[in-house]
Amino acid sequence: MKVGIVGFGSIGTEVARAIIKGIDNFSLYGVSSRSRENALKRISNLDHEIKIYDLDQLIENSDVIIDCAPKEAFRQIASECINKRKILITVSGSGILDNLDLEALAKKNKTQIILATGAILGLDALRAASESKINQVKMITRKPPNALSTAPFVIDNKINLENLSEPKLIFKGSASEGARAFPANVNVAAAVGLAGIGADKTKLEIWADPNLDRNTHKVEVDADSAIFQMSIQNVQTPENPGTGKITGLSVVACLRGLKSPFKIGT
Repeated sequence: MKVGIVGFGSIGTEVARAIIKGIDNFSLYGVSSRSRENALKRISNLDHEIKIYDLDQLIENSDVIIDCAPKEAFRQIASECINKRKILITVSGSGILDNLDLEALAKKNKTQIILATGAILGLDALRAASESKINQVKMITRKPPNALSTAPFVIDNKINLENLSEPKLIFKGSASEGARAFPANVNVAAAVGLAGIGADKTKLEIWADPNLDRNTHKVEVDADSAIFQMSIQNVQTPENPGTGKITGLSVVACLRGLKSPFKIGT
């Protein structure tokens, strides 16, 4: 299957590197990026010929599209993939939340949008629990201040994250509210909401913690089938502190699962 990557930042580069090294049944067709200059720079670092295409051409000639672009581009990317009956793998949980109407179109066109696990864990357990009754889901995200300082919510509300000496609660609300307030930072909250009780009912806290050097997430679930907690500490990507290194790897694992004869997990 030919793979096209939209958005060629840290996640897209990680996925491209894995495909170049070799993933059975997949080849890299090309990439699309809003910054051709940045894409060319990253391609040169990979030491491999990768072609850059316009979005339309990339989607038209690929079998699978991987969306690593900013949330604002999600609807256009997803709509074109659905209309051309291409499989879409995305890490934009917040993009899906804002465009739930696309599910009906995807069903009509007999194609699929797949939200990769990204920087969170336990979505299998949440999905299983949601087949019965979930009473409550609470998520607590803690990140170093440098991972949150450029978030629109922080800037718009003039929240000062410089020289913190102790953890600071900067947001408390629902996962859907958090995903809109921090579209590039808490896609994980959107994923937890979509997998479980729903983003509007999922409680979310976001903390800026100067004592951390990793992005951390803790999810607490109370369901009639199980009570469980999940926590993860993600290594930041050097060029984008708000993105965990594991996010790109989860997309690679998702891609492998499309064709794997032996699939682990729900």
